[in-house]
Amino acid sequence: MNPEENYSSQRKASNYSDVLHTDDDINPIPPQCGYTFSIIKALLIYPLAILPLGTGLLLAYWYRALWVRLTYSSCPLSRATTVVMTDEYGQQRVSTVQVTTFPDAYSAIGNKVEISSCATRYLTHCRLRYLYSDDEKKFILLRGHDCDRTLAGIHESITGLSGRDYELRKATYGINSIDVPVKPILVMLYQEVLTPFYAFQILCLVVWYVEEYYYYGAFIVLSSLFTISYSLFQTYTSAVQLHELVRQSCTVNVIRDGRELRDVPGESLVPGDVMVIPPTGMSMPCDAVLLTGTAIVNEASLTGESVPITKTPLSQSHGDLYRPDKHKHHTLFGGTQVIQTRFYNNSSVLAVVLRTAFSTSKGRMVRSILYPKPLNFKFYLDAIKFVLVLGVIALGGFCYTMTIDVKLLGPLLAIVRSLDIVTTVVPPALPAALTVGTVYALQRLKKQQIYCISPQRVNVCGKIKLVCFDKTGTLTEESVKTSGVIMMTGNELCSETQDPTSLPPCPILFTMATCHSLTRINGKLRGDPLELDMFEATKWTISEPENDSTKFDLLVQGIVKPPPTSGLVGMEMGIMKQFPFSSELQRMCVLVRALDNPKVLHVYVKGAPEKVKDLCRPETVPVNFKEVLRSLTQKGLRVLAVAHHSMELQWHKSENIDRDMVECDLEFGGLIIMKNSLKPETTPVISVLKNANIRTVMVTGDNLLTAVCVARECGMIPRHHQAIVMKAEIQAHGPLPVISYEPLNSDGSVSDGQEMEMQAIAAERLKPGDLKPGDFHLIIDGKSFAVVKDYCSEDLFNKLLVKGAVFARMSPDQKAELVLGLQKLGYGVGMCGDGANDCGALKAAHAGISLSEAEASVASPFTSKVPNITCVPKVIMEGRAALTTMFSVFKYMALYALTQFISATILYVVGTNLGDFQYLYIDFCLATIFVLVMGLNGPYPVLVKQRPEGRLASINMLVRMVIHIVLIVGFQVAALYYLKSPTWAWSWYKPFVVTDPTERVPVCLENTIIFTMANFQYIGLALALSIGPPYRKPTYTNLPFLALLAIMFFCNTYLILTPPDWLPLLLDFMGLQPSPSITFRVGILLLVFVYIALVFLLETFVMSSRTFHQVIKVLRFKRRPNNPYKHVLASIGPTWPLKG
Repeated sequence: MNPEENYSSQRKASNYSDVLHTDDDINPIPPQCGYTFSIIKALLIYPLAILPLGTGLLLAYWYRALWVRLTYSSCPLSRATTVVMTDEYGQQRVSTVQVTTFPDAYSAIGNKVEISSCATRYLTHCRLRYLYSDDEKKFILLRGHDCDRTLAGIHESITGLSGRDYELRKATYGINSIDVPVKPILVMLYQEVLTPFYAFQILCLVVWYVEEYYYYGAFIVLSSLFTISYSLFQTYTSAVQLHELVRQSCTVNVIRDGRELRDVPGESLVPGDVMVIPPTGMSMPCDAVLLTGTAIVNEASLTGESVPITKTPLSQSHGDLYRPDKHKHHTLFGGTQVIQTRFYNNSSVLAVVLRTAFSTSKGRMVRSILYPKPLNFKFYLDAIKFVLVLGVIALGGFCYTMTIDVKLLGPLLAIVRSLDIVTTVVPPALPAALTVGTVYALQRLKKQQIYCISPQRVNVCGKIKLVCFDKTGTLTEESVKTSGVIMMTGNELCSETQDPTSLPPCPILFTMATCHSLTRINGKLRGDPLELDMFEATKWTISEPENDSTKFDLLVQGIVKPPPTSGLVGMEMGIMKQFPFSSELQRMCVLVRALDNPKVLHVYVKGAPEKVKDLCRPETVPVNFKEVLRSLTQKGLRVLAVAHHSMELQWHKSENIDRDMVECDLEFGGLIIMKNSLKPETTPVISVLKNANIRTVMVTGDNLLTAVCVARECGMIPRHHQAIVMKAEIQAHGPLPVISYEPLNSDGSVSDGQEMEMQAIAAERLKPGDLKPGDFHLIIDGKSFAVVKDYCSEDLFNKLLVKGAVFARMSPDQKAELVLGLQKLGYGVGMCGDGANDCGALKAAHAGISLSEAEASVASPFTSKVPNITCVPKVIMEGRAALTTMFSVFKYMALYALTQFISATILYVVGTNLGDFQYLYIDFCLATIFVLVMGLNGPYPVLVKQRPEGRLASINMLVRMVIHIVLIVGFQVAALYYLKSPTWAWSWYKPFVVTDPTERVPVCLENTIIFTMANFQYIGLALALSIGPPYRKPTYTNLPFLALLAIMFFCNTYLILTPPDWLPLLLDFMGLQPSPSITFRVGILLLVFVYIALVFLLETFVMSSRTFHQVIKVLRFKRRPNNPYKHVLASIGPTWPLKG
């Protein structure tokens, strides 16, 4: 094996703290600036803010941090009354410094306790408390009882707090409450009205009422009231639901001053308190760690996984520091439900409180809802830029009309009328219109039992380029069947035994019977499906210790018995202590005592074969271990290794024994073979994704070769493609890691049976140039992944990310790291998983989909109640449809506003404008209703290769908009020219002459022609921009939209061809003056037909053609791809990884 040349031992691991479930995910000292109120600045700034109609105060409300800088003076944090802090997403938040004064106050910063009799200064930032540190000269996050504490140090808290300590901690930490109060309706209304959207509408209303657009203004008021009411209803309902979700009121028993206090309110708990967990269980009001006894916990509220988990007491290792992620099997997390507890005799199950309120796991969940990670979707950023461009256009129109009106009307009235132009070019209903596609997509997803707690993620799903899949329970069946066992014969593994009940008394049988975390809940055996099937295969039975503990004078967590017909009657075993399965360690261990030999404790271990082998004495490992394991994993079988040894230990000492002391000097016992079949839906879905050019990646905690076999079977790695195992190891002597590559045959076997350097591979079966970047896939395990990420060059790590197909033996943190690494390269990443081990990756992904029975899971943005991966293409298709709808609606609303702006500008030149009811007719009948029905097209049933456009600020969009603007202006001017041109010399036409400049909208032919032409332009744009395939169903499937188009077209055609002389009231109402000439009317109608046909053909055929896109590419001067992953793929030469 040769070292890779481009390594950097200086390279640090990336910070993926935003998805890790520890207190370290929060910056303890965030960027902060202190300020104190300045009277001089306030006297200068407040008049400037109030004078321009209070717009300065609005800006102060929207940008509080900026307002603080303008009205406050910078000062040291020790004197600050207000602090501006920057959170982990770069957003600035303002916090007010508070002071708590009490005698003998103390503040816990980290693990320090500072005693003083002076005031304690603190602030609250994102619901977390920060205390001022004289040493750091900054505000530092208030940590819990577990910060920098050893396991032995935590056990010293078992006697509870003294009364004085409790009062001091309560003053420092505050109330243990995760309270999200529901704001009063009036406050919500105030906050809703003061958003930029409604603030702009209020300005528009003022202008419209001054201009005497009473009916149109009334319509906008009514529609705004409706949208505000609907928004308030949604906001209030969500607030109530969140309030009910997080509200928790309970009483607990605690130990203080050495005695047990009963029925203490849960809100009064503080870090360091010792709780008594009742036998019947409870809902945890805080994060606590078990000191004695065991507990059965349901963590579905946090992870979405409803399988009960056994929590065991924390060991008393003196050197180890407590870590929430490492010691999660001993930690009771806030918000989870303790189902039942087990204890010895009359002893109590004790747990020490670690974190309270918003510092708990439940608190972090609530904070992620209250302060979500900003979704930097390019569309939304581009939409803001586009609105600013419209604002610039409006400013141009304002200046132009001012030059016309100021001489006729005077400055004040000219300003008011010119502002009317501004209100037309920026559509006030644009923000609401953009949500139409998302709302319809969510409704369709809900019908398919897919639920979403983050609606803005729907549009992001339309840009998914890669999907990561967990294996067990996601690609394969959740249920795992025990296929057989392989015992030891001498120093070799013998042939397979398919019926475990036929086994003689041996370590592998005892491991299957005892090494699990199964428990009986309401008389039913519950636990991990794999362990449940393994145990049931033995035909042994398990009973609770309280029902059968007379034979065991010790604390037992379960008693297992052989079947009566097995000939092993009397060979009962008591499970004394469990070391639960750890995804980081990839194994589980139990301490067992047999009834017939009470002086000896037996250790049984099961887990990943590679991990268990390393714990065994070398002479006990079978010589054919690698060959047998490879043979089994090539078949896609899941393999567990077992090991054992015996030790003489007094039973009461087993509670505090360390895992490392137990899992050493083991003797290899054999292999357990499990069969995990693919779900029938898996292969078709993978095929659909690959046909759509969406890359699929497997990320699993299972064996590498088993994962490769499953990837081959489901088509994730095609049979004709080469799979290459990438291995990275740290050298014992040397700074650089060693990289090797091991090619696999299509059946998963090694090409030549040996690890080989790539030079040997090239000579043996591959030649440089034989492998193309699309024809091979890298396979790696978690250990090598960590080495490559932390010690190798970034270039090599990126190549692994773009070519990796299977990531095996990955820990939960590594899964999240993989997702974030792929995102950094420009991939739109989806993640589909079913268990707690996937939570970090599900939250980190752009579209995390949890396969859960819950209707909504906080573990991921999407939750599918259908337990297979068919939800993945459904979510992507709905995302593409929603994104396409949003683009269509945005373009329509922008062009509708520009059409209205163009009409108003042309009429301003003539000396008139659109009337009150004309604006009302356009906005209601031709804008609002069209927008509501344009998004009813469902997703196209075929997932195509190309992805929808994701950017508004692009040459493509600019060219399209310019073409449409030219057509709109051209046809409106053509219609006006058709009326005014001396070529036709209409005898009945008399040009409009302004006689009274104050008359706002005089009835004239020019107004009627422009209004009529514009109406058909709105209809033509709606038809042309209602995009169907390849992302949405064809327009003809949207019957409400077609019906509305037909009605509007008929009504406007009727107004042109047959003016309703018998309805003069309608003409007066609309401010129309019909033409008496049928020839003229037919000519206008022909002009309309030409426009509609032209825009439809342009949008449907010309602008969607390959030639048009090639022209756009030339205009963009694009020489290199924007996405980093494309650069990485382009950098992979024809000889890599053969020669580096």
